[in-house]
Amino acid sequence: MGELGKSKANDDAQKELAAVTSSEGPLALVGAGLSVSAGMPTWPKLMAEMHAHLPPPPTVSLEHGKALEDETDFLWRAQEYRDLIGEESFWDFLKKRFDINPTLKDSDPVVKLVKLPFRHFMTTNYDDVLLAAHKLAGRPEPRVLNWSEPDDVRTFIASLRNSNSARSLLYLHGRYREPKSIVLTDNDYTERYVRTGGAMRRLFAIFTIERVLFIGFSLNDPDLMALLRDVNATVQSKDPRHFAIMGLERPIRESVERNRLRTRYGVQPVFYDNSEGDHGGLIDILHNLTEGCSERWKQAKEEISRPENMETATEFFPDDPEKGKWGRSAQANGREVGATVRELDPAWFEATITVRSTDPQHPLEGTVKFFLHPTLIPPARKVEAVNGEAILKVESYGAYTVGIAADGGQTKLELDLSTLEDAPRVFRLN
Repeated sequence: MGELGKSKANDDAQKELAAVTSSEGPLALVGAGLSVSAGMPTWPKLMAEMHAHLPPPPTVSLEHGKALEDETDFLWRAQEYRDLIGEESFWDFLKKRFDINPTLKDSDPVVKLVKLPFRHFMTTNYDDVLLAAHKLAGRPEPRVLNWSEPDDVRTFIASLRNSNSARSLLYLHGRYREPKSIVLTDNDYTERYVRTGGAMRRLFAIFTIERVLFIGFSLNDPDLMALLRDVNATVQSKDPRHFAIMGLERPIRESVERNRLRTRYGVQPVFYDNSEGDHGGLIDILHNLTEGCSERWKQAKEEISRPENMETATEFFPDDPEKGKWGRSAQANGREVGATVRELDPAWFEATITVRSTDPQHPLEGTVKFFLHPTLIPPARKVEAVNGEAILKVESYGAYTVGIAADGGQTKLELDLSTLEDAPRVFRLN
């Protein structure tokens, strides 16, 4: 493929990422690769350090120790270490390992990253590197949230709908200061993502609705990739929704790998040469991204300030595009639409939307079309009336306006779910 990461397709991907970052303010999901330069361990190094804490024979045989050392399933391996080291000693080790002052320089990739206009940061790391990077970069300290805390989840979800919300840093897998919130072992993962589906549903919703840059990841985690594949299959977009900045250690068929990530997972990769292992190519990518964002912002400002673009726009609700399109009334032509809402998990709700007749002599029949927020896939749904009612259940993290077309399109109804007095307050405000 020639020089690693040197192709027209890769240049185009960089420009596309700069355009999206400057105009949309996407989310950044940061993995362990961005913390290594600050003295934090990679996954293999963390496993090796845990291995060093194993009790000596005969408690743990040399044969068993060797088998663990060769194991590549890190979640299972970490669970084994936890069981063998003992609960209290295991958590004490983790707390001490990550309770260090990050050693950062202004030239480090993570410092350059936090200067870019990402709305919020999410991380699977446990450390304070992103907080230290904000301080070194002279940026306001982000609001720290933990995915294991229901109130923090609600706060983060609410911030996604509020363009003026201050930047948050969401710890998806816990933080070293709160060891019991950490997701590191097989049992931790099962408890967080398998036994209760709420966390996975919320991540699915975020990846469906928001655009995300993955950085510091190798994108080989099977659970993450399965989630991205489900999102991509649901969205059914011909263009990738997400981005990933990825280092290449050896020559690959870049076009093949790019096509695989784009078509299967909906991820547009931006590659850089990491054959030396120093991530110097990542610095170049972030520098180009900074310049690209600056140029795009300047162009956008000039575009808005042109006289022909200064006219008063017609009423439109970009955050709620169905609002005002269906007559603004929940009743018309002897029909009405109503809804009830219940909270399934923290910041995750189910709305039961019902269309019925208010005229006993004119029962509701046939197909009723429901038009939802465009982030709810699919945004347009059909329900056949049964016993005079058409009922649709929809899961989401916040309120929106639903438009209704009944009686072959002759009847139009509209209901803003944020006006439901009996709905949970968090739902109405999001």
